[in-house]
Amino acid sequence: MRSVLSALIASLVVSGCAATMARMYGTKRETDKFNDNLTWVTMTGGVIDANRLGIVANAAEFNPLVIRSRDNKILATGILFTFENNVTLARARSLSIREGSTATFLLNNGAEKIELRAVKGDSDYSVTAAHNAIYTTYFDRGVFSITPDQLKQIVNASAVEVRVSGATSYIDFPRKPNNHVVEDFLPSWKKFYEREVQPYLGQGLPADSGRRWHRTPVAPEAGRWAS
Repeated sequence: MRSVLSALIASLVVSGCAATMARMYGTKRETDKFNDNLTWVTMTGGVIDANRLGIVANAAEFNPLVIRSRDNKILATGILFTFENNVTLARARSLSIREGSTATFLLNNGAEKIELRAVKGDSDYSVTAAHNAIYTTYFDRGVFSITPDQLKQIVNASAVEVRVSGATSYIDFPRKPNNHVVEDFLPSWKKFYEREVQPYLGQGLPADSGRRWHRTPVAPEAGRWAS
């Protein structure tokens, strides 16, 4: 799906501040009147890790999303991944997420593993100078395809770790030894699944279906179908 991220990336607000507090659960809901009233629902607040004080440095978010038809049939489900990495090291670089990049979820201390593939990815960077130092901030974004069954498996887990592998590098979450998984991470995912996905199963996309994103519409504001 070559243009699935075009509208998603445009809606992201990238901040120059790399240290924040984890956000509360929320959802972003859009209806595309020009595409047969399709509804695109994306979770917000999916920060995965923080330090012991709850401070999030170089925020990484995993936010599940679902696209439903006008009669509430599920057309597709996915995970929107965003990562902001502020560094001073010359050797640091972006993950370079591309189509086919992976997000591997280890559940319940490695007892279960789910590997998701990106349908599209995007990277960017900015450079600033302050206090006699040069800072480079890398922005990585990607949409990973997931089935409702896989989403259910993750939300029912008691522990989770994730490795995101791009074309040039990979990173593990939580970022040890300083960070831990945010307490509300899995409960927020479960809330999204129970409110936005589970009630609509049986009306459209089968729970174990691997529907391909190339037939899935892009976000409403893009105003076109993905190729």
